[in-house]
Amino acid sequence: MLGPPLLPLLMTLCWGALQGAPIDGTWELARIFRSGPAAASHTVPIDSTVYLRLTLKTMPGEWIDGRLYRRYHGRDERGKIEAGPLRGTGRYIIGADLEYPVSQKARTAAWLVGDTLRLGTPFVPDADSLELRRVNAEEPYATTVIEVVTAR
Repeated sequence: MLGPPLLPLLMTLCWGALQGAPIDGTWELARIFRSGPAAASHTVPIDSTVYLRLTLKTMPGEWIDGRLYRRYHGRDERGKIEAGPLRGTGRYIIGADLEYPVSQKARTAAWLVGDTLRLGTPFVPDADSLELRRVNAEEPYATTVIEVVTAR
């Protein structure tokens, strides 16, 4: 039998395990950051660029399982995500097998900034970084994404 001092600790640990990690959930591309000759920000249709949605779930042992939905200039692509935390950094490594424009095993760093998830570039060619927002898994896919160009 657990004594009174250990019971609150046990309840806290169990509650934390039930809640999942902060990265868990469905994330949708909100903004693509690129460099260019002049600063600008505009909305572009997803079929004219690369769009993605990730669903992530932390498993026992802190490895992360997930699914990738990606549209490469209108071509649908689905795949499995394998990810894990970079211990002590607050960052993650996310990897997926991509088919377009060429078959490749893409890996990128990811980190949470408030309620957004930032990614490095391999999932969207020619991007400097990506920003994803949390969405409900049943929500319809976006039809546009914001492209932010920073002056070189």
